[in-house]
Amino acid sequence: MNDSSLAEADDKPGIPDCERQILAATLIVSAIVGAVGNSLVIVAVGLSNNLRTATNAFVVSLAVADFTTCLFTPWQAVAILTADDWPIPGVRWVCTMADFVVVITIGCSVNNLALIAINRWVGITKSCSTTRRIYTSHKIALMVIFAWIVPLLLALTPVVADFGELSYAQIYRTSSSVRSNPHKDTYALLIASIFYPIQFTIIISSYISIFCYVRKTSNDTIKVANGNEAMRKTISKRQIDVTKNLLYVVLAFIVCLTPYFIALINSEDWSYRLGGWGAVILVCNSSVNPFIYAVSHPDFKEAFRYMKRCQKIPRSGAGRRNRPTKDLNSPKQGEPREHGV
Repeated sequence: MNDSSLAEADDKPGIPDCERQILAATLIVSAIVGAVGNSLVIVAVGLSNNLRTATNAFVVSLAVADFTTCLFTPWQAVAILTADDWPIPGVRWVCTMADFVVVITIGCSVNNLALIAINRWVGITKSCSTTRRIYTSHKIALMVIFAWIVPLLLALTPVVADFGELSYAQIYRTSSSVRSNPHKDTYALLIASIFYPIQFTIIISSYISIFCYVRKTSNDTIKVANGNEAMRKTISKRQIDVTKNLLYVVLAFIVCLTPYFIALINSEDWSYRLGGWGAVILVCNSSVNPFIYAVSHPDFKEAFRYMKRCQKIPRSGAGRRNRPTKDLNSPKQGEPREHGV
């Protein structure tokens, strides 16, 4: 992964063998879990008409990015476990290519998380007509293309402009940016600036706004209910479920991404050790996203049940009528139906 904190430096000691083994094992497990989880998400959307919504266009783009990250992650594990140098003589370009692809997919993943946050904010807090006007098929396609094209241009920068360089890093024995390159620090700062603060602000502000909106509308509904205890309990439970889901999203983003980008913009000794673990945790985010954005969703759960039984997924909402419980996270009357948190 492209990380200045994992860069080659003669004055920085390599990490112990036991720690490298833990890092490699974590990468491999994360890659396996992420590849399976994200592939199930992609297949489910392809098989189920109920899942072909505006929000899930971004979820699929996220799953494709994360799945690709997981496919190339094992090369990092191989490099970490190698004694001295890149283990395959004459094909060091494989290491560079793996780093190039991961820069694109990690950036795309972060961009899609921000797009999902905006989509949910618009879908929940705005009217149906506003949502339909913003999220047309053409506009959704442009948003997805934008999510991919920005990290692609950033990854191409060292290739076409010699602004930064990707290669094998001795300190962590993995692929990263070459420390000897005079533009290494600037390139690392560029990555951190484009991939983190804007997306972080969008995600935090969107989900805080959603929480405030849901809380206000729930309290207003309770007042209108005039002491209806059953409705009050239902709304309270829905509000708790929404709060928990939002908390999972925000915490996952902060925990999985923040350490990596903090290490990326620092050159202190401590950042080299933090960078290794931060990069591994960042990759783990690719295996966590399917569970946060898909597995917990009732429509995805329904699709997965049919897939598990090797049955065809109904083309209409027939399966929904057989659900034993009501989805407390789904929007109520007056809210867009497909944009529940």
